[in-house]
Amino acid sequence: MLKKLSHSFILYLMSFAISSSVFAGSELVRSTDPSFFTKQEVQNHLAKVAWQGKNLAYTDDSNLIPIAMTAFAKQMPETIFELVPDKLYHISGFQLASTLVAIGNDGLIIVDPGENDVAAKASMDAFKKFSNLPVKAIIYSHRHPDHAFGSAGWNVTEEQVKSGQVKVIASVNFIPNLVNDVGVVGSILTQRTAYASVYMPPAPEGRPAHYGLGPDFSAGEVSFYMPTDIVQEGKPLKLNVSGVELEVFHAYGDAGTDEVDVYFPQYKHVHGSETVQGETFPNLYTLRGTSYRDVQKWYEGVDILLSYAAKSDSYSGSHMRAWVGHDFINERIRNYRDAMQYVHDQSVYYMNRGVKRDELAEKVILPEYLANDPWLGEYYGTVAHSVRNIYNGYLGWFQGDATELARPAVKERAEKYLSAMGGLGNVKSIAQKAIDDEDYGWAMDILTFAVTAHPDNQDVRDLKALAMKKWAYQQTNIYWRGFAISGSLELDGSIDRSVPWNFANPSIVKVLPALRIIETARVNLNAQRARSKDVIINIEISDTGEKASYTVRNQIAIFKDGLTQDADATLKGDKLAMLNAFTAFDSDGLTINGDMSKAESFFSLFDKPVPNDINLSLPN
Repeated sequence: MLKKLSHSFILYLMSFAISSSVFAGSELVRSTDPSFFTKQEVQNHLAKVAWQGKNLAYTDDSNLIPIAMTAFAKQMPETIFELVPDKLYHISGFQLASTLVAIGNDGLIIVDPGENDVAAKASMDAFKKFSNLPVKAIIYSHRHPDHAFGSAGWNVTEEQVKSGQVKVIASVNFIPNLVNDVGVVGSILTQRTAYASVYMPPAPEGRPAHYGLGPDFSAGEVSFYMPTDIVQEGKPLKLNVSGVELEVFHAYGDAGTDEVDVYFPQYKHVHGSETVQGETFPNLYTLRGTSYRDVQKWYEGVDILLSYAAKSDSYSGSHMRAWVGHDFINERIRNYRDAMQYVHDQSVYYMNRGVKRDELAEKVILPEYLANDPWLGEYYGTVAHSVRNIYNGYLGWFQGDATELARPAVKERAEKYLSAMGGLGNVKSIAQKAIDDEDYGWAMDILTFAVTAHPDNQDVRDLKALAMKKWAYQQTNIYWRGFAISGSLELDGSIDRSVPWNFANPSIVKVLPALRIIETARVNLNAQRARSKDVIINIEISDTGEKASYTVRNQIAIFKDGLTQDADATLKGDKLAMLNAFTAFDSDGLTINGDMSKAESFFSLFDKPVPNDINLSLPN
C-alpha cells in the first residue's frame, strides 16, 4: 500500500556528516526572499484561477521552519487553473503532482492521474464543476510514484483499458525503468524515500511546510494499468482523442529516459511534465537515490521542450502552477535550461582543473541573473548536492588520492579518529561546544565517528540527533531537512517505521511483465549460503504462457528466457503465485515437478527484502 510521503553519496553524506564549510559556497540564497512569490510580474502570468480550495501545506509561521519555506508553501492551495475555457484545465494542490485535463467531444484526456486513487478522486470530484465526461485517455508523463498510480480514482477500470475504451499512453522506456525501481533497488529506494518524508512527525517539528513540488503526498490505494500506446524515442506520437489533437514527445527530465511531454496544437499549449520540474531548482540528483541523471541530456531535453514553447502561449507542468504569456514562459524555461548548463559546464570546468568532488560545492554558484529567477529557488534540488553527482557521473567516486584506497575499514577508521581526538569523552565535549556555537555540521561530522565506533552509546546518539535536528530546522530544502530529521529519530530511537510506502507495491507488481520482475530476484541471492550450490530450475507461468529458467552457480543466480533441458525441477503456477514466489520466496501455490529438494534448496538461497530494517545514520 502506498503510504503518506510526502548513485550513493560517500559515507559522510549517507551518515549526515555534512560540514558547514562544505556547503559554504552555496547557501541557498535564492530561497531566502519570499517576495519572489508576490512580484507583480509573476502574478500577472498565472493562468486564470477557475476554482480554489484549502491548502494542504503547512502555512503557519514557526521558528522551526524557515520563513521562505512557509512563503513557498502559501502558493500551493488546491487550485483549478483555466487555460482554455471549457477545454483545458490544470489541477494543482491536491497532491504532490498536478493533473492536466483536456475536455474532448465525448470524454477527458488526463495527464498524470496522480499518486493514488484517493487523491485522484479528490481531484476528479473538484473537476466535476467543469465536466462529468468519462476518461478516454490517460498519459503517464513518467514512472515516479506521484504520477501514474491513481487512474481508478478517475473511474477508469482495467476492463476499460483492456477493451480499448481508454488509451494509456507512456514512453517506450516506462516499463523497463519502473521494473528497475520496483525489483532491483526497490528496498533501498523505499527506505530512503521514507526518510525524506513519511518517517517525520507532522510539521513544524518534523515534516517541511511543503514537499518542494507540491503541498503533500497522501495515503491511499493505488491503481496501475499497463500502457496501450507507446511513445518511441525521437518520434513524437501524434493522435486525436475525442477531437483533441495531441503530440506526445520525449524530452529528458527528472525521470530520465521515460519522461514525455505533451503539446496541444489547437490550444497553443505545452505541458512540460518534469522536463521543467517546477518552480524550484531541479533535482539534478535526488538524495533519495537514483542512477545518474545526465545533466547534459536534461538541458538538451529542455531544448526540445523550448521548440514547442516557442509556439505556445500557455504552459503547465507536473508540479506547481499553470502559466500564460508567450515571452514570460519562454524566458523562464530558457533560464531553467541555462542554469542546468551553467552548473554542468562549470562543474566540468573545475573538475578539469583538479577540483575535488566536495570542493565543487564551494566553487559552483549560480550567477545573479539566474540566482534571482523565481523558478530557481533551491526548495527541491540544490546546486551543492547536484555538482557532486556530475563529478560522480563523469569520474566515479574516486578522486585520485590513493588515501581513499588505503583508509582503514569504516569502524576501525572511526575508532582511530576517536583515539586521535582524545577519546570519546573529548569528542562529545567538542561536539557539545559546536552545538552551543550553532556549528551543527561540524558536530554532526565528528559525532559520526563516535556513532560508528560506539553505535550502542545512547548519549552519543542523542547528541548527534540533537545536532541533526537543529541543522534541519535551518534548511529550506525539503530533502536536506527530511534526511536530517529522520536520521535524528533513528539515532534517538523514536523513529516510526510503520508507514513507509513501497516501491514494490503489490498493486503495481501484479500488472508488470512477470518475467521481468522474476529476473530481478537475482539481486536477493545470499552469496554465502549459495557457496558450492548448483541448482537449475525451470519456470512455467500457466495463465500467460511465459517460460524461463534460473541457474545458481558460482554464488550468482542467472536468469534466462525459455526453458532448459538440464533443469533439476520445474515450477508451475499462475502469474500471481509465481510473482509471490519470487518476491516473497514462498513456493506455496506452485506445483513442483522433479527434484523437490533442489527446488526447496533454490528458494532457501534467497533473502526477502526488508526495507524497514535498513538504517541510514547507524551501522547496519
